[in-house]
Amino acid sequence: MIETASGAGDASMVLVGLAFFGPYIAPVLFLIGAVVVVRRVVLARRERCSPLDAGALVRLSLLGVCAAYWAFSTGLMSGPMWTSARKYCNARGFPADGVVTRTFPVSVRCGPDGELVPSWVNPVLVGSLVLALAALGAAAVTVYRARRRASVS
Repeated sequence: MIETASGAGDASMVLVGLAFFGPYIAPVLFLIGAVVVVRRVVLARRERCSPLDAGALVRLSLLGVCAAYWAFSTGLMSGPMWTSARKYCNARGFPADGVVTRTFPVSVRCGPDGELVPSWVNPVLVGSLVLALAALGAAAVTVYRARRRASVS
């Protein structure tokens, strides 16, 4: 491991590890979260209560975060993370002229026509982040309303 004066070597290795294992870990986390959310909705229907309490909304938000993590790490692994961009583009059969990489939206362009990141990555990333933020906002509103009702009663 390469150490830097600021100690950023450890943090960068953690980020590289998270990006490398993300396409494998995130779908498993997403499936576990989906089972938990679906189980909560089914139990709420059996008990005849609202399935959208604050806890369920937070779990739904975590599902959005897992989906965003999966899409982002898949996009990062589609590009030249381990080698130089020119070598990576040449290995994929694209010209290495004008290589442009962006972190958000995730993009690795080799020349005018060579996009290496799958086309579904950015829509899934943005949609799941919007879902996560909307669910967290709804959870906050639910908690606020519950506390307000409790203080009035």
